[in-house]
Order: sequence, then structure tokens, then C-alpha cells
Amino acid sequence: VIFLTGAIVFVTATLLIGYDQLLLSPYLRVRETVVKGCKELTEKDILSLAAVRSPSNLLTINREAIAHRIRGNPWVQKVSVGREFPDRLVIWVRERRAVALIDKGNGLYLVDDGGAPFKRLETGEESDLPVLTGLVREGIVDEEMMKKSLILLSDIKGIKDGPEIGIVSEIHGNETFGLSLFTDTGLCLQLGFDEYQNKLKRLPPVMADLDRKNLKTGFLLIDLSNPAKINVQQRNILEPLGPKRPAGTGKEFRM
Repeated sequence: VIFLTGAIVFVTATLLIGYDQLLLSPYLRVRETVVKGCKELTEKDILSLAAVRSPSNLLTINREAIAHRIRGNPWVQKVSVGREFPDRLVIWVRERRAVALIDKGNGLYLVDDGGAPFKRLETGEESDLPVLTGLVREGIVDEEMMKKSLILLSDIKGIKDGPEIGIVSEIHGNETFGLSLFTDTGLCLQLGFDEYQNKLKRLPPVMADLDRKNLKTGFLLIDLSNPAKINVQQRNILEPLGPKRPAGTGKEFRM
């Protein structure tokens, strides 16, 4: 029994000494940090946030602390930090995908595809995304109206053979009338609260008729909220309700 106990102590001590030596060994020192998944952010941005100290041991490095620092950037939705032995640290980043801007009264904020405003648009920053207005009530975003706005944007992207009406510059929400869509060509489409894709599909014959009558130019309001009774008005002035912002060149939300 004494011999067995001594053997166990000896093996344990040997393992501990070996582990300590392993921690001190340059063999497991982090020599390379690889960043994957960046689009809006750069590898340099992520490495700066990660702040991996040198020298660091691949076994003992605090991966959760690194991930926590990286998550501090508003563009980062998810991040994981892994190890590739013997000397490589790998950082996987999933960024948010901005689909719109929202006017919150105190500035414009980027909105991700889940409807969450996540980053304020700073002075000098430009965006070609449509602006969502009328969705904030007493400082709180109307989640139902936000959901409808995202559905509308998705429906617009899903229409492949629609008429040329320009780039969507704004979507305005109203508690009484639902959503209205503004384009950079001066067109306003009143779409109500639902069935946006079906309503947009009614637009081609309307635009063709306006073209025949030479009424396609200028500021037009087309009420599609009731597809059975489409109303068209021509106005001298029909400006989007959102704030002025730098003009973009994107065409993601074009019909």
C-alpha cells in the first residue's frame, strides 16, 4: 500500500512538473492569430479588439475575455475563439447585416435583418440604405411596424420583373394608413398594412397606363392599399418625410 501510494504521488508530481514545463514551453506559444468572417470590419479591427498579449500560451489564454472584447463592436453579432495546435489562435466573426436606417429622432441608426437598431450613423459616414421613418413612438421602436417594414423590403427584393420606379429611399410608417414607400424618382406608393408583394405586382399595368398618358414623370402618389381600387394622384411636391442624408449609389432595393 505504501509503495502504491508513493507511486501515485510520484506520477502525479511528474505530471504536474510536465504540465508546468508545457506551459512554459515556446512550443505552445501563440505565434499567429487568424481572423475569419469579416466583411464590414477588417482583420486589423478585430485584432485590435482582441488585444492578444505576447507572449501568450495557447492552453492558458483567456478565450472568453477575447470574445467579450470583440463583442463590444456593434457590428459583431457572434464571435468564437478557437485553438489550432500548436501555435495558432482562430477568431470566427459573424457580423450583423444592415438592411436599413431608422430615424430615432436623435439621429439615424443602422438596422440589422432582425429589426434591431445597432449602430448610430456618425457624421461623415454614408449609407445607401432606405430610411425607416414614423416607427418610433416616444423613443420606442414600434416592433410590429418594424417587422412589416422588413417584410416589405424583402418583398421588394423578391420582385424580379417589376417596373422601373427607381431606388427605394424611404419607408414611412403610419398607425392609420400603414406603410408608404418613397423612391428617388419622386414616386410614393401607399401600401397599407399587409399583402405587400401582391400589391406591388399590381403596379406594372398602372405604370404602363401612366406611360401611355405621359404622366410617368414628376411626383406621383399611387394608392395600392386597396388593390381593387387603385388611386393615382399627381402632385407638384411630394418629398420623403425622412431627414436629408448623404446620397448613396446602392441598388439593392430597386424596382
